[in-house]
Amino acid sequence: MTLKTKCRKHWESLGINDLEKLKQYITAIFERHNHQEQILIELYKMVFPEWDRIAKITLYPEAGIDLWKFICRRFQEFDRRHHPDCLSGGVWINKGYSIGYDLSPWEISFQNCYLEYDF
Repeated sequence: MTLKTKCRKHWESLGINDLEKLKQYITAIFERHNHQEQILIELYKMVFPEWDRIAKITLYPEAGIDLWKFICRRFQEFDRRHHPDCLSGGVWINKGYSIGYDLSPWEISFQNCYLEYDF
């Protein structure tokens, strides 16, 4: 099973079956946490269903421009409230998904992302 298929099935199990549910799920992640690192981990858990088994991620998953911007804006808002002395959205820019300019606006791709698993 491909990583994209695993992600799609994982989203179904999380109740993410359309764009509005995806936006709601992402927004709820930001509402549940008080630190950027916690949010970043949850966003990676959202796309990597076997998160607890991953030993190493080489490169990042790619997100379509609208998805990437949506998450970046949530980080900017969050940082202005919780981390006013840091660059708003900086953790997402530095450690978040890459932008896939050739993807559809809300698509996620794992084409250039490689995972190593713990056994």
